[in-house]
Amino acid sequence: MPIGKCKHGEFELMEGCPTCIAERRQAGIKPEQDEMEEGLNSEGLTLANSLVKVQYYRGDEPMGRDYTYFSEDCLAVGDIVMVPVRDTTGKAVVSSIDVPDSEIEAFRDKVKVIPAGSVVVQFEREATYCKGQESIEPVDYSHPAFSPDPNAWRTGEEEVRTEPETAVALRPGEDIEARNHYEEALRLLEYAEKRVIASLEDNKAASDDLTIISRLKKQMEVKKREYLDPLRVQAEAIRETYSTLMDPILAAEKLTKDKMLAYDSEQRRIRAAQEEINRKRIEAAQEEMKLKGELSESVNLVEVVPEAPKTIKTFMGTSGTKENWKWEVIDFALVPDTYKMINPAILTPTAKSYKDTRTIPGIRIYNDPIIATRAR
Repeated sequence: MPIGKCKHGEFELMEGCPTCIAERRQAGIKPEQDEMEEGLNSEGLTLANSLVKVQYYRGDEPMGRDYTYFSEDCLAVGDIVMVPVRDTTGKAVVSSIDVPDSEIEAFRDKVKVIPAGSVVVQFEREATYCKGQESIEPVDYSHPAFSPDPNAWRTGEEEVRTEPETAVALRPGEDIEARNHYEEALRLLEYAEKRVIASLEDNKAASDDLTIISRLKKQMEVKKREYLDPLRVQAEAIRETYSTLMDPILAAEKLTKDKMLAYDSEQRRIRAAQEEINRKRIEAAQEEMKLKGELSESVNLVEVVPEAPKTIKTFMGTSGTKENWKWEVIDFALVPDTYKMINPAILTPTAKSYKDTRTIPGIRIYNDPIIATRAR
């Protein structure tokens, strides 16, 4: 569990400093979302329990869209805080304060609270007073939050490291930005399920949502490529490497199999030729018997080589031939219709290019409109 530090000592960032929380509640500042206060204090700082927006860190820099939170602390733009994200925490920077409550009306019950004492870097400012809190403690730059390794946290002598980011598909939640893309997608799905379009205004609102959906799709595709592209490059490099490494063994396998098949083929040819010689000699003897009533000499048949075994067993293993039937087209006009296939790769471009001006026997070309969205 990540550890924070304030004037009362260390605390779990997911829970917040219990002493700070108690002091704020004793001063009349409650964390419940239905009692959130709005506005600024005399120094221009946000009051505790007001709405703020933060931007998540990706690596060493904050990136991506802003996300709204309630805060139990007095925060200023530029403060770096550890914020709750589903079942973990993430590093973020405060990007906006005094956010209007109207911005979260549609999803107020889903807005999370930044616990008291979650600030890891306080933005430099002269005014440090707010309701229920005498002053903000100076930053302890020896805290592990300022370690060059953002995944390293220390509690005394014990070192705890969060697991490294892995494939999002296998480890959902390891990537904060991807997780929030998914949460936003769920909200959009909920809106879509409840939407009723009964007027032009409803249709315009739906169009606006389509623009948001289109942008989110692009962001998710970019995020997916961030993970897939390096893997694709690595996979291609591995394929090329092993293509070279395996060339000799594959060539040895092919040569050996080709020579075994050639031997089997030659044995079948010899056996067929020997059987044909014997057939002709027997046939000639039968004709002589019909003509003379007897044979002038005995029929000397050639010895036929035994049929090659289909399976060869040795102490190292077994190999042999097996049937492998194939086909080829020799006259397409004679091929039954059952075995002829429609080619979408030809028909689809034809329909898009010629529309209903092109007539193809047995094919109907028609228009099936779809909604296209383009963000401004």
